[in-house]
Amino acid sequence: MHIINIGNELLFGKTINTNAAFIAERMTEAGIEVKKLTVIADDPDTIFQTITEAFKETDWVITTGGLGPTKDDMTKNVIAQYFDVGFEVHQPTLETVIKMFADRGLEASEINRKQAEIPVGAIVLPNKNGTAPGLWMEKEGKTLIALQGVPFEMQAILMESVVPLLKQKYVGAHAVVHKNVLTCGTGESALAQLIEKWEDTLPRNITLAYLPSPGQVLLRLTARADSEEEAMQTLEAQLPSLIDLIHPYLISTEGETLVEEVSKLLKKNRKKLAVAESCTGGYISHLITLLPGSSQFFEGAIVSYSNEVKRDILNVRETNLKKHGAVSEFTVNDMAINTMSLFETDYAIAVSGIAGPGGGTTEKPIGLVWVAVATPTRVVAQKFLFGKNGGREVIIKRAAMAALNMLRIELQE
Repeated sequence: MHIINIGNELLFGKTINTNAAFIAERMTEAGIEVKKLTVIADDPDTIFQTITEAFKETDWVITTGGLGPTKDDMTKNVIAQYFDVGFEVHQPTLETVIKMFADRGLEASEINRKQAEIPVGAIVLPNKNGTAPGLWMEKEGKTLIALQGVPFEMQAILMESVVPLLKQKYVGAHAVVHKNVLTCGTGESALAQLIEKWEDTLPRNITLAYLPSPGQVLLRLTARADSEEEAMQTLEAQLPSLIDLIHPYLISTEGETLVEEVSKLLKKNRKKLAVAESCTGGYISHLITLLPGSSQFFEGAIVSYSNEVKRDILNVRETNLKKHGAVSEFTVNDMAINTMSLFETDYAIAVSGIAGPGGGTTEKPIGLVWVAVATPTRVVAQKFLFGKNGGREVIIKRAAMAALNMLRIELQE
């Protein structure tokens, strides 16, 4: 299958192309392999040429964009031209358009009514969220599916109309099953080296993808088979040996994020958490409070960005700040212990580092982060050197993941 996303806004860089990712994922789930993704302008010649070239390589094309009522919406006319057909009024769509405007106390204009004009022979894909329907065109073994560019309109039509039709019509479709294995605490290359021999012995119908993000690596296993049950059984048979290899870094095989795993452990043990953040600026707290029900275990946080706040609010010892500095084991230990005491919690995280782009020295370079976790029985601290790559935002994210992972390890122990 070839996905063609149409729209000048996608090429200007002002609009993120979420449609491509959504369609590709849904197609993969349906057992349909996407061979190519193309983004093109709202230009009739370009649209026609791209569709023509796509059908030389595949029998299935999905387009998004250009179905609306304005002059820059050209896809419908190009489709009619490509299939060499005229237009006809689709009465159910016309009635839907008229009613939609009537419900708002308005009368559908001529330009709105033209939304009901569709290429002759098209299967109409109803659009409950807008006026322009999707289109399904077939000719000589070739199928073109034209969808809206507006994401929420496109997504609804794809799931409610397109996917069911594809499962009926797509020849050679098979079940595709994914399994996500989340790791933290080691990099992509180190992980690949660790599981290299295991990966080399995977069955031919299983593929492995490495999906790194700051501080984490997601391993995505994909199995293809004649049935979903067969694909899942093949995939599940490979998991135990993988888990044995990556156990020290394993976060979840059930789709949970690192912060969700930490949340689960805190709730299970009925423990409370507080956080003291310096270089992460509240990002750890943000991740925690994104979770529904985080109030069950999260008491609060202090963003102690300045030395004065560290000293006056968190009671970090002046001698530690002067002798060792804000980014040191001594300072984060004080921060963690005193945060736990201040909030009367069972656990506390403290983070202090140099996120850049300035402020680094030879002794304390950009990317240096100290993390401490205070528990009911001890305080553990660890030094991280994340480097400059990716800049300030990546360092902050890496520091947050490292801190949450340290807490996870303490909770498990």
